[in-house]
Amino acid sequence: MNTYYLVRHGQTHWNTEGRTQGHGNSDLTELGIKQAENLAEVLKKYPIDTVYCSDLGRAVQTAEIIANKLGIDYTLTANLREMGFGIWEGMKLKIIEKEYADMFSIWRNKPDILEVPGGEKLIDIKNRQDALIEKLNTEYDGKHILLVSHSVTVRVMLLSFLESSLKNLYRIKQDNTALNIVEYRDYGPVVIKMNDTSHLESKNISGDNKAGSALE
Repeated sequence: MNTYYLVRHGQTHWNTEGRTQGHGNSDLTELGIKQAENLAEVLKKYPIDTVYCSDLGRAVQTAEIIANKLGIDYTLTANLREMGFGIWEGMKLKIIEKEYADMFSIWRNKPDILEVPGGEKLIDIKNRQDALIEKLNTEYDGKHILLVSHSVTVRVMLLSFLESSLKNLYRIKQDNTALNIVEYRDYGPVVIKMNDTSHLESKNISGDNKAGSALE
């Protein structure tokens, strides 16, 4: 049975500006790089065998920092991409709230039914990450696998592991470089750790978590 380490990427410039990222990209800030470096130090105490990461730049930057510290390679996969937000990508929260009030209300209250033009739905995220986990569980056994991804995607993964409805998206919080650990057992996946940011707090580099993705 495999053990999964789910990680959100480090802080980006768009995070600090409150912009929606989705499939768009923004590089890590200096703080985001430090967050990834500190997480890498913590991950050294775990027997990580391999790393898979979203193919979006901010996740790749984070994975590269961690993989280099651990001395292992990483594999890119579109299955770990953030939710595509279509016409909302690159927009600031206050603009979305004003220009797309009805849609934004749905996102905040019933995220599982939101359909943004040109974007994805939460069920799309669940389907692709479920497919990845099934693939990894088929290819590996007894391995420790690090998955570097994004806020919405990680939360959807955790809800899926818990067999919880996607409508509960906002009942899970994911800060930049937060660590989550899920251990597969004979009776199914067990969440061992969730949104652990102790590696940031001890170094006072947590940043302003309220300035994350505009749609968190």
